[in-house]
Amino acid sequence: MIGRGLPIRLRAALAAALTAALAFTAGAWWLRHEVYASKMGDIRNRARASLDVIEQRYKYGYGSGQVLFETPYTWVIVDPAGRFVEGDPDLQPFVPAPLYGLPDRPGPTVPIEQDLHLGAVADDAPAGSRELSDHDFRVVTSAFHGPGLLDGRARAPVENLTLHILVTPQEAEEAVATVDQVLYVGLPAAVLLVALIVWTTASRALRPVEVIQQRLRTITSRDLSLRVPVPPRHDEIARLAATTNDTLDRLEQAVEQQRRFTADASHELRTPLASLRADLEVALHYPDRTNWPEVIRGTLGDAERLERLIEDLLLLADLDNRTPSTAHPVDLGALARKAAAQARRHAPASVSVSVQVDCPAGDGVTVHGDARQLERLLRNLLDNAVRHARGRVQVTVSAPAGTALVDVRDDGPGIPAEHRERIFERFTRLDASRNRTSGGTGLGLAIAREIAHNHHGTLTLGETPPAAGARFVAALPLQEGRAPRSSTPHEES
Repeated sequence: MIGRGLPIRLRAALAAALTAALAFTAGAWWLRHEVYASKMGDIRNRARASLDVIEQRYKYGYGSGQVLFETPYTWVIVDPAGRFVEGDPDLQPFVPAPLYGLPDRPGPTVPIEQDLHLGAVADDAPAGSRELSDHDFRVVTSAFHGPGLLDGRARAPVENLTLHILVTPQEAEEAVATVDQVLYVGLPAAVLLVALIVWTTASRALRPVEVIQQRLRTITSRDLSLRVPVPPRHDEIARLAATTNDTLDRLEQAVEQQRRFTADASHELRTPLASLRADLEVALHYPDRTNWPEVIRGTLGDAERLERLIEDLLLLADLDNRTPSTAHPVDLGALARKAAAQARRHAPASVSVSVQVDCPAGDGVTVHGDARQLERLLRNLLDNAVRHARGRVQVTVSAPAGTALVDVRDDGPGIPAEHRERIFERFTRLDASRNRTSGGTGLGLAIAREIAHNHHGTLTLGETPPAAGARFVAALPLQEGRAPRSSTPHEES
């Protein structure tokens, strides 16, 4: 892996440069091979053309005087015994052919190509011969015949002669050397150019990331209103910036909610503590005129309220941090009847309440969850309904379409439409009927909704006619494999 600790743009540039170097090197090797092969093919074709010209002149008796000036190649004609007949004088020391490795005579009129290595010659041989010695060549060989004579000097009939033309790769090697000179400069330059282009492109692409990073450094818990800039183009970085802003929105809301919660909790705790302290200070200053039983009852009331508030705060903190830890099958029908019985016992004497438990599905409405939390959900809903009902509270447990529903209705004044969600906020009291002296902490519905969410369910305010009371609906997933049993509706009041 390239440079794990290096910056992204440098890693991208190095990876691109390495890839380009490998690709360009392979291309350069292919280009050299093609240039060499093409040039050698051209050289061989010209050698064959020269071979045809020489053959024609000898076959028709023109002789060698003109041929020597019309071909740039080294050539030689030998007789059947391999002896020198005509050709380049530099090749004369290399004949007879069998001794120095010239190819055998081919078939009539069929030129052949073979590799040839010319051996060493004597020190007194011509300079041209010494230059040709101990070198490799490509030789084109052809046998020819015809009616002509070798300028009147032939020692054998024309049809028994063999022509050899030596082809050197010098011209092809020079062409490849020219290509190499270009590649030695061009290939590194091309690699550097690719690396520079990738570096520049990566820098431009990552510039918004640097801006986002700088902006994030300025965001602190004291001011979460700042947001990172979203690039105008719709790419991964723009989506990252948008996701970061969404996260900051949620973080700001959570921090603001936590601040409000802390302030509200402090206020709620301060009120009973102040009342408790005031009662005790008055009793301490005027012990003779103090009704001690009444002071003790008031003190106990404040202590109970503090205890309920602290329990609610601890439960909320527990619900915020984890899911139910003691989950097991819970019968919502039985749990609803138990909660209804407790609500009936604690209903205020000034309110005539009829609590009805209607379970069309019988005792078979079973969910998987924490029985204590689910009982707290039902108790909070019932306490809220009893507190605001004029005379009737009804609880219905059912299981339509694979979902357990708990429907709690009262016939109280109802809840205005603009407060349908606000009532689930913590420490929310809408009117004088929802005050501290009535026993509510303002956390009951918030706790009930958190419990529903912790059980993968919902708690919402259902639709009711105007001034027809409030209706709360808790929807929870049924336990898998436990279909509700049909039974006769069961009612308790």
